[in-house]
Amino acid sequence: MKKHLAAIFSLCASVAGAAELADSAKADLASRVFVVAAANDADSVELAEYYMSRRGIPAENLIAFPMPKAETLSWDDFAEELHAPLLHELCRRGLVDGTLGEKRDVAGRLLLELPADFKPANARAGMRIAYLVLCRGVPLRIQNDASKLPPLPPAKEGAPAPKRAPLETNCASVDSELALIAAPGLPVNGAVPNPFFKDSKQSELKSLFLKVARLDGITLADAKALVDGALNAEKKGLMGRAYIDIGGPHKQGDGWLAKAEKVVRGLGFDTSVESSKKLMAATSRYDAPALYFGWYTQNVGGFFLDPNFRFPAGACAIHIHSFSATSMLSTTAWTPALVARGVTATVGNVYEPYLGLSHHPHYFAEALAAGMSAGDAAAFANPAFSWQTIFVGDPLYRPFKKSLDAQLAEAKTGFPSRLHQYAFLRAANLAREAKNDDEADKILNSARFYAPGVALEYAIARNNFSKTYRLDWKYKPGNLVLENPGLLLEIVRFWAEYGKAEDAVKYYGELLARRFVPEHVRAAVLTEAIACAEKHHVPSAPVRTWREELLRLSPKQ
Repeated sequence: MKKHLAAIFSLCASVAGAAELADSAKADLASRVFVVAAANDADSVELAEYYMSRRGIPAENLIAFPMPKAETLSWDDFAEELHAPLLHELCRRGLVDGTLGEKRDVAGRLLLELPADFKPANARAGMRIAYLVLCRGVPLRIQNDASKLPPLPPAKEGAPAPKRAPLETNCASVDSELALIAAPGLPVNGAVPNPFFKDSKQSELKSLFLKVARLDGITLADAKALVDGALNAEKKGLMGRAYIDIGGPHKQGDGWLAKAEKVVRGLGFDTSVESSKKLMAATSRYDAPALYFGWYTQNVGGFFLDPNFRFPAGACAIHIHSFSATSMLSTTAWTPALVARGVTATVGNVYEPYLGLSHHPHYFAEALAAGMSAGDAAAFANPAFSWQTIFVGDPLYRPFKKSLDAQLAEAKTGFPSRLHQYAFLRAANLAREAKNDDEADKILNSARFYAPGVALEYAIARNNFSKTYRLDWKYKPGNLVLENPGLLLEIVRFWAEYGKAEDAVKYYGELLARRFVPEHVRAAVLTEAIACAEKHHVPSAPVRTWREELLRLSPKQ
């Protein structure tokens, strides 16, 4: 673990230094963000103007023209109604190299004609355009068109007809194709390696390819919240816990998520891990999920279905699934569902990417930890362009712009929020990792004064119990009505396991006074409550009433 932490902090230092140099060279990154909106969609234009105003992006950096209303385009429609008008505008503004004539490639895209002395390393696109930001209303994906693929070889006598390889397709996200808009002549078939992936050594293609982000969501309000969350988190700092859901269908993905866990623990975040093949349950702990990395179900589920669930401002999340962003209007697909619940930065796939060509969550986590912006981190974690991935969020957002020390200082001198307790927990975790338990205890005890909270008291109670085997708890039943049910369930289980069964049963009763959605969550809590009361012989427990309700909810049990 120490070697891994040293590597992370080394990366942090090197990238942070590079970021400072880059900032001084660029002077004003916002002036190099260009925002694309559908002129025939009032919400799209409103979102673009909202983002530009809040981020100080010059008004002249808006590029708006009429676009198809559908999320999914044919290649012909993409080439004619999106790619061509955007390329014309980029050429008119001198943002890309070359001139436009009438030449088109096999996909129907207009081709830039480059100067004879052109060198990719000196391309204007990467120097003039830091990010291309697509706003809600810009089409999302391009469907496969077999007529634009190379012909299959003829079948040999007696042999089965040849089939295309899995990666031999031209379906793609609009975002990923627009990343190549200044790089003419690239094949439409399959994926194109991303020169930003893992920050590969000074590839000359970095100045030719573009980083593309998307502000999108089920509603306009969801998309605007991406902007607000980024700015609020940069002001206050990213605070909360981390959640890692590892048990998926392939070892490679599980390995990525295990590495992401090491990164977030190395940053000091309190972390919950689900290692089974199941999704993190609706009865799992889920308070303040500032960071979430998991997989692998098609539709959003588990504790995310709690109607009161919200990510804290600035939260970054990845749920790996082949079709996580098949539509940004879907209420069940992971990417739009995460945005609807308040996530600030996430990624997704519009079609099957195959695991190796999807965003790598551990690289995303490492890049954020090193101080990169969310847009740069997404590019760092993305193996390929001209493929299925999208990044959703403000590319300028830097989750760790405000340091942990600054968060603690604000809590001590200003008006701390309920989230500040997690900043103190993070500081204590870092002290323990450094083998300084006395300092960790000091941090936690001071937090009681500056940023009291249930999560903090639970951590203190567990810590003290490990030393004295005594359970001390300041909150009594009746005082936790508004707390996160997942956190309370974890506390209740701990209490029941270590000798406070009667209190645990009272807490179960309070939890069952709430409305749980969906009903199977309530059934699970009832089952736990009954088992706890019977195991520990708590005479005051309303077991009969609970059993009757459970029977109504689950008549087959």
